[in-house]
Amino acid sequence: MKISIKAGEKMPYNNIRLYYKNQSDLGFALREYIDAYFEDRIHDAELEEKITSVVEANKDKFYKGDSIAQKPKQILGKTRLNLLKQILSKRGVNTSEKDSRTK
Repeated sequence: MKISIKAGEKMPYNNIRLYYKNQSDLGFALREYIDAYFEDRIHDAELEEKITSVVEANKDKFYKGDSIAQKPKQILGKTRLNLLKQILSKRGVNTSEKDSRTK
């Protein structure tokens, strides 16, 4: 079963894909999953596992050089981005950025 999610649409949190075709799709998927966590629809361990897996599988879209790409940063916003960075650093993924401002 293939699920088609357009920019801005809600995605069922249990159907998060592993691979995404572009930065926008990746950013919106991560945003929806983190929002599900904030709404207490998923637990910490599940969030950490999914976030780590998705970011690892989409490194080429999530990072630009040594920093998180601008498009996912804009889509996630400051609060979600900080949570994502905490999860990745807890899992041993380097998230240090020269300029960590979210524009």
